[in-house]
Formats: sequence, structure tokens, C-alpha cells
Amino acid sequence: MRYFRQALALMREEKLFSGIYIAGTALAIAFTMVMAVVYYIKLAPIYPEPNRARTVYFEGLRIEAENGGMGQMGFSAKAFEEWFKSSPNIEYASPTLLAAGTGKVEGRCHTFVERGKDDYVDVVCNETNADFFRIYEYDFLSGRPFTQKEVEGKEAVCVISDALVERLFGKGVDALGKTVTIENRPDVRVVGVVRSGSQLTPDSYVDIIVPYTLVETHFGNAYHGFYSIVATVKDDAHLLALKQQLDDLAARMQQAHPEVVESSFNFGEGVRMKLVLTQNLATHPVHMLRSENRDSVFGVVTGWQLLMHYAGILFVLLFVPALNLCGIVAGRMERRSAEMAVRKTFGARRSTLLNQVVIENLVLTTIGGIIGLLLSWLAIYGLRREILGMFFDNSTLATAPVVEGEMLFAPTLFIGSFAAILVLNLLAAVVPAWWNLRKPIVESMMEKR
Repeated sequence: MRYFRQALALMREEKLFSGIYIAGTALAIAFTMVMAVVYYIKLAPIYPEPNRARTVYFEGLRIEAENGGMGQMGFSAKAFEEWFKSSPNIEYASPTLLAAGTGKVEGRCHTFVERGKDDYVDVVCNETNADFFRIYEYDFLSGRPFTQKEVEGKEAVCVISDALVERLFGKGVDALGKTVTIENRPDVRVVGVVRSGSQLTPDSYVDIIVPYTLVETHFGNAYHGFYSIVATVKDDAHLLALKQQLDDLAARMQQAHPEVVESSFNFGEGVRMKLVLTQNLATHPVHMLRSENRDSVFGVVTGWQLLMHYAGILFVLLFVPALNLCGIVAGRMERRSAEMAVRKTFGARRSTLLNQVVIENLVLTTIGGIIGLLLSWLAIYGLRREILGMFFDNSTLATAPVVEGEMLFAPTLFIGSFAAILVLNLLAAVVPAWWNLRKPIVESMMEKR
């Protein structure tokens, strides 16, 4: 308590130093928290994607040519049913019109729903199966998800978001059993209403979900089509087995059905091509980090490149401010050299003086940390479109994105960010203080001030 009172007295006496120190810490915390929130949204198990650690994505058929050419197309319903639906290494699998795992909402997902005569609403529509609701665990406000039996029976049912219910029927209206008219699709009956997600989770952000079996044009003999595939695996062993299974399948398909490859792209006469179904196959966190750091859909990002990229971000966010604070503290310690020397003359131990410096900086760091946390929340919520638009696909952020409470108020984010800043700030204080206290008393008392 004595040291705490001394720290408060120091703040009153050295207002400029205290202000600069608190401001530096606050800005470091604010910038770190903004980045932490961004990557928490991208990687953490948040609504409605609690299974991210087990989720894998298949963006489409990849064709590699021996001359270096590459191409990619989506899967057809036929490919999903033959290659993925019954795989023993997959827990749940679903086709999806969303560009799974890319962080984007494709134009193929956008369509129109009739609200009245000559009145249409632009919506994000997805075509899936019943497993989609096991991979993405939506909160059902009323009704239920459609069943696999309804999917196989091609029943005209749908699940819609509460936001779309309000746009179509009005606030507080019970939409269960109502008919929805979708452009270029059969009319469907509402069997469930879910709580809307956020545009910041584009793999699951949707207004209306219908069975993929309703769209006859997506069925045929071809293996390429409009879908991505999203799936979950039980563990890493199943993930490795799945990769081997699909690599073997691609080799067999190329031999038994060469038209799958040869009719897809033309890279020149006589050029040999290879079918690839697994490219950088990984669960959501690693997949997302790789996706945002590649130059194109065909880019390959190594683990070392990822490590260097994020180490650079941490260095800029944490170490650069810490080095600046270290210089400020070192200058302050030079000015206090005579004071420390006098106290050592009267019997004060180095550990006592060092503890005082640590507690003084701990108080300043705590105040700066709280201010920085508040600044980060205000910035992310008040300027969410501008700030988050730098890190997320702008096509999904036509309006200010929904920022859920769990995205901002995750305790682990603040604890982790504050702990990192605290350690660095303490080092910035301890190193200059320890170096200064090692000087002989006479040298410290003769220090120019």
C-alpha cells in the first residue's frame, strides 16, 4: 500500500512523464486489442461456428497442368454425394453455395425474395443438407432445422433468419408455415427461424437456407458445379486419413474418368493435367491464416511464412511501443539517480528500490491498460465498418457489421493482451532501473541532472 501511495504521488509530481507513459500503454493496448478481436472473430469458436477446430473446407476441383497452369471450379451435387457424403473419415458434410473457408460471400449466393407485388428483397441464400445445422449450430428462435428425410424427399422447406422475417413479414410476426417465393427456385415453406449471425462470419452468414436437392439444374453427370463443401472431422487422425482417401480418389478418378480433368480446362495441346481434391487441407484456424496470406486461390503458404508474418505483427504492436517506453523510463531513472543513491546511503536495499519502480510502473500500466481497453471497444464498435473493413471482405460489409458481445467481451482477449503489455512494460522499467541501481553510490550522486 505504501508503494501504491508513492506511485500516485509520483503521478501528481511528474504529470508529463505519467501522461506519456499511460498514453503509450493505452495506445499499445488499444491497437493490440483491435488486432486480437479481429483474429478472435476469424479463428475462435463463436456463434454459430463452435466447431471451427474440427471444420475443414473444400473450395472446389483443382486442376494442375505440367506447364504450370492451374484452374479451379466448384463441385456438383454428384461430386458431393459420391465423394464426400458417405466418407468414413468425415463426421458431417454439407454442400454450400457460400465460398467456404475464403472469408467471402460469392455472388452466386445472392438472390431475391418476393415481399409483395413488384417488391423484392435482396438476400443471401444457401443450398445445403441437414448436416449443415450440425456443423453450424444456429439458435432456433422457433421451429426446427429441415431433416435429411426432407432433403432426400426434395420437400420445399426452408429455414430463415429473424432479420429476414422482419423484412418480409414485419417485427414480431410468427413466420412458421408461411410461404416464401425465391427467384428461380420453387416456393418454400418456413419450418424454422434462427437468430441472425454476423457478416463477419461469412461461412455461416445467411438469410435463407433451402435443401440443395430442390435445384434440379445442379444435378447431372458432371463433377464440377456451383458448390463448395464444408465438413467436420473428429480428430487429426481422421483428417490425415481423409486427405489420403481423397488423394487416392483423385488418382482413380483421373484414370477411370479422364473427362473430369480434360474437359474442364485447356492448357494447350498435349499438356498433361492432374486432379487435386486436397490443397493445404487443414482445420479452420490454420486454413483461415493461410487463406488470408496467399496472393490467389492457388497460392501456397508455408508454416514458416505464417510464423514470420504474425511475428512481424506482434513486433510492431508490442515490442516497438515497449522500446519507446524503455527509453522514457531510462531517462527518468537518470534523473532519479541522486535520489536512489541517497536512499542506498541510508540503507535501502536494491530489491526495495527495484520493487518501488516495478509497482510505480504497474500502477501506470494498469491505468493505461483500462483506458486502452475502453478505446479499443469504442473504436471497434463506433468505427466497425471502417476498421473491420480493412481485415474482412468488404462485399459482406454493405452496412455496419453486427459485432456480437462475445466478440468484444471475451476475457481471454483482454487478459492475454494485458499480460503481454504488462510483461513488456515491466521489462521496460526493470532493465533501466536495475542498470541504474548497479552504479556505485558516488557515481550516481555525481550524475548530471
